[in-house]
Formats: sequence, C-alpha cells, structure tokens
Amino acid sequence: MRSLHLPSPGLLLLSLGLAAAVWFSWPKHPLPLPRIDWHGQIRRGDQAAEDVIMRQYTATGVLDLLATAQTAWHDPKDHETLLRGITVQRFRANGIMHLQAEHGRMDDRSRLLTLWGHVIASMPPDTRLLTERVHYDPRTGIITTRQAVRLERGVNWITGVGLWASVKAEQMNILHDVRGVYAP
Repeated sequence: MRSLHLPSPGLLLLSLGLAAAVWFSWPKHPLPLPRIDWHGQIRRGDQAAEDVIMRQYTATGVLDLLATAQTAWHDPKDHETLLRGITVQRFRANGIMHLQAEHGRMDDRSRLLTLWGHVIASMPPDTRLLTERVHYDPRTGIITTRQAVRLERGVNWITGVGLWASVKAEQMNILHDVRGVYAP
C-alpha cells in the first residue's frame, strides 16, 4: 500500500501566501482601454484604431507613399476617416517628402487628405513649408492651401497666402501677397 506524502508546512504556507497575494492584487474590475471618442459619441459601424500605417505602391510594386497616424476613427456615415498625429512620406527620386500635422481627414470617396494644426512639409535638401491647413491629393501629388504659408530654404524665406505645389513635378507657387528674403 502506498503512503500519502503531504508537503511540508512551510511550503504549504508559502503557496497559500502567494495565492492570497495574487488574489488581492488582481484587478476587481476591467482595466480601462484608451478612449478614442471623436465627436463625443461612438455609433454603430464606427471603427477606431491606434498606431495606424497606410501604404501606397506604384504599379510596379515599389513603395510610393507611407502614412502613419497615432489614432484613426472611421465614420462610414460621413464617408471619412479622422486622424490624429499624422505623418505622410512620399518617396521621390531625389529624396523623401515629409508632411506632418496634428490632425487629418481622409475623404473616402475622393481620397483627398486634409491636414491641419502646425502643418510642416519638408523636402530635401533643405526646404520647409509651414502653414496651418493643407489639402493633399496622394494620386496626383498636389498640395494646395488658401492659408498663409512660409517657405524656407536655408537662410532664405518667402511668405504669402495660398499655395499650389506638385510633389511629382517639384514645383511650388505661392499665390499672392508674396514677400521674402534672399541672401546669395
């Protein structure tokens, strides 16, 4: 006949102590998830995501555009996606165009991207564009705004109101009220 061996009283006490520690430290209610609550309400069909990555490729399979956002909220009713903390990188033959803003809105039908809140566009070698709001069409590579803009290249700068720029053709036109400083 076999004999039953019980663990030592010290090991039994240690096991009970660990079980009690786990029991009392375990959360008594669900842990809160980070809130993504645009417009004060979430409706059926809405979708929200964090750390979003969007890619666009050329017909030959080469990465053409890479966009990231801290959060995205899709509203199917309004056919739009609202973005926070957005960065767009457009890959070009002579360098990468960076476009960043605090907020963005992607229209699902036209794919037009509207960015606002401290918009900064930078292009190699040392060109920067600063404004508060732009419209960017990823299909055509056209950036437009009616806002005040500041274009910087090295120590030179130009300010004005309104902008039309082609990322593909590498052209920028400030539309009116143009002033600037050029130091050769």
